[in-house]
Amino acid sequence: MKLVVDGKEPLVGNIKTSGSRNTALKLLVASLFSNEDVTLENIPNVGIVLSDIEILKGIGVGVTWISQNKVLINASSISSYELPYDLSSKSRTSALLAGPLLYRFGKALIPKFKSTFGARPVNRWVSSWEALGFEVKEDNNYYFLESKKLLNVSMSFKTSTVMGTENALLSSVFVPGETYINNAASEPEIDDLILFLNSMGADVKRVEERKIVVNGTQTFKGTKHRIMPDRSEAVTFAIASLVTYGDIKIEDVVSSDLLSFIRKLEAMGASFEFKGKELRIWRRKDQALNAVDVETAPAPGFMTEWQAPFAVLLTQTKGAGIIHDTIYTDRFSYVRELNRMGAKISLLKPSEVGLAAVISDDSYDVNVKGEPYTVARVEGPTQLRKEKLFISDLRDGAALILAALASEGRSEIYGYEHIASSFEKFDEKLLSLGAKISIVP
Repeated sequence: MKLVVDGKEPLVGNIKTSGSRNTALKLLVASLFSNEDVTLENIPNVGIVLSDIEILKGIGVGVTWISQNKVLINASSISSYELPYDLSSKSRTSALLAGPLLYRFGKALIPKFKSTFGARPVNRWVSSWEALGFEVKEDNNYYFLESKKLLNVSMSFKTSTVMGTENALLSSVFVPGETYINNAASEPEIDDLILFLNSMGADVKRVEERKIVVNGTQTFKGTKHRIMPDRSEAVTFAIASLVTYGDIKIEDVVSSDLLSFIRKLEAMGASFEFKGKELRIWRRKDQALNAVDVETAPAPGFMTEWQAPFAVLLTQTKGAGIIHDTIYTDRFSYVRELNRMGAKISLLKPSEVGLAAVISDDSYDVNVKGEPYTVARVEGPTQLRKEKLFISDLRDGAALILAALASEGRSEIYGYEHIASSFEKFDEKLLSLGAKISIVP
């Protein structure tokens, strides 16, 4: 699927953020603890969510769409602890189903995730399962888990991990007694999952910023829950306004979820204002923005998913800015495409700019691979030019579309399906703001 973009058109108007896809995927999993009806509102109707729903249907779960963004789940007819391989091996989220399946069947057969990015660390997940008393066996394609003697533990993560924390929650919420999760992730998506679990009858408390206590229960009820807004979508459209010299009002935004981004906007000299749950952000034609440095970090830090769009923004600011990713070692694949458009971005080792390398990925062996290139130095302002671009995944995709919107001439972006499967009605929202775009199947 190809997206054709005519750049240099100011984006003006109002859009409303969709529900968080990251939260939706985890709440779909958690809904399997109950035999009663569970209703999720504000769920994004996108490919990545639909694929995970097919996994649930594949093991007998009833799923009914009530409206465009409301779905009813009933897991009383769940019939298997074995996840379908073809779909589950393509879904990172599917391993989180271990918790509900162990709760229901005492065992679970989970296909290993086959990532297009290569291996992803799962040792923290396995350690949590084993600590809670589950026996874990594996081969090249599967994890086989079985309940033995359920244990109450005080587990601690070496580094903050969002999905590791979610897995610990979903694997311990039914274990009788108290489980302590130390150095737990503090992202708002985690708190939305906790709120949802508690509405089903769980007893989960965040007693400190990075400490969660789970008092296990064996009884879960039905519930109705509205999924939090997608903060990455809000940031993407905020940056779209700035790089096109536009004026956008973004509805359904929780300002406290965007604090690290807002601080960078302030440091750059950007124009914006909040009114309740609405963010207005604009840029005058003669308004220069100052380059700033960014370091991605676990919440409340700068979200790693924002760094690629932010790199595009830095190409349109005055001076040189540095992006240091302390979460992942492989999230700069978009740089090559931006440089083809005329951007001036250099990939560097942290030590080359006087920074210490921070590696959160347990699978990265610095002694074997050496210091990673986790710093991007972006010089601006630069005039981006039209180009044929190729999206390899959704993280790159949003950045490349932003770059095309800011560039001179007509760009062709191939692989738009990656965006369409994760951002709800992204092209429709851009069109409503005045973007000159079209989709070619």
